[in-house]
Amino acid sequence: MLDHYLHTAHAAARLLEPARDSLSLPPPQPGVHPERLAEHERTLAWFTAEHAVLLAAVGQAAATGFDTHTWQLAQTLATYLDRRGHWYDLAAVGSTALGAAARLADPLGEPVAHSIVARAYRRHGNYDDAHSHLRHALDLFGRTGNLPGQADTYIELARLKEWQGPHAVPEILMLARQAHALYQSAGHRLGQAQTLTAIGWSHARLGNYTQALNCSRQALPLLEEFDDRERQAHAWDSIAYAHHHLGQNSQAVTCYRHALDLCRDLGDRLLEADILNRLGDAHHATSDPNAAHDAWQHALDILTELDHPHADQIRVKLTALNTARETDSRESGARLFNENHHQQAQPTSFSRADTFGS
Repeated sequence: MLDHYLHTAHAAARLLEPARDSLSLPPPQPGVHPERLAEHERTLAWFTAEHAVLLAAVGQAAATGFDTHTWQLAQTLATYLDRRGHWYDLAAVGSTALGAAARLADPLGEPVAHSIVARAYRRHGNYDDAHSHLRHALDLFGRTGNLPGQADTYIELARLKEWQGPHAVPEILMLARQAHALYQSAGHRLGQAQTLTAIGWSHARLGNYTQALNCSRQALPLLEEFDDRERQAHAWDSIAYAHHHLGQNSQAVTCYRHALDLCRDLGDRLLEADILNRLGDAHHATSDPNAAHDAWQHALDILTELDHPHADQIRVKLTALNTARETDSRESGARLFNENHHQQAQPTSFSRADTFGS
């Protein structure tokens, strides 16, 4: 049973994220026939239908001594749980995986489990604990000389810093460059493209918009070659952000929409909300309050569903927009009233002049 779910979930995870580094799984037990999933939409539907069963399988594996199955199942579930906003489940399977990998002293399982737990903590805003787990992962990957693992962890550290505000952007850029150097040393072409996207976003946040455009555009062909739609969405998001801050808002809107199409295919709810938020900013800059309202409202709906703290930031924008629209409506009504009143007053004035003249 565990082999069935592990091999099916592993193949499904590869369909959700074709660019991911694959686990080296032994062949399934005789008589095990993993399900064949060939399409992205069917894969998402399978994960959704089997969600509760897969969580139970992780717990069952840990309880019955199948520790390798435990951490490997958790690893195959991580992307789906993260993208769909099931962060409590992500924390639970990560914690179970960490215990199993520690019992095995598995040189790959332990840092992978630390990374899963760190991702869950980051999503819940528990940055100190997330940072601690990532440092453990980095140390463990370093002991075995796993360069891609170290690079992946530097990217996760950069993502962690992203949520700490603009003051952290220089450090984010440094971490992305460290990851890029490690991927270069490992000959990991896709990793280099992924870190170029992170470097581009850092430049965009620092106001280096031309450099942001160059890095993101340089990354896109290789991301497309590897069908890495998640990083393609990030690259288009960075390109759009740079266009927006260069005052090229029509290009920004087009690029944001392209990023949205990609992330909706992925089923990444939080990324979709982030892009919708910035799309609303671009629409607002083009004096299109209706489109801005729609984008921000959609982002708010997603963040509210995810119970994400950034929902409050969107509410502030919508409140300000609605207030401005009401003010404009009142002022427009007043202008219209004054114009109508003036038009009606003119004949009366002429009539009185004629009367006085007579």
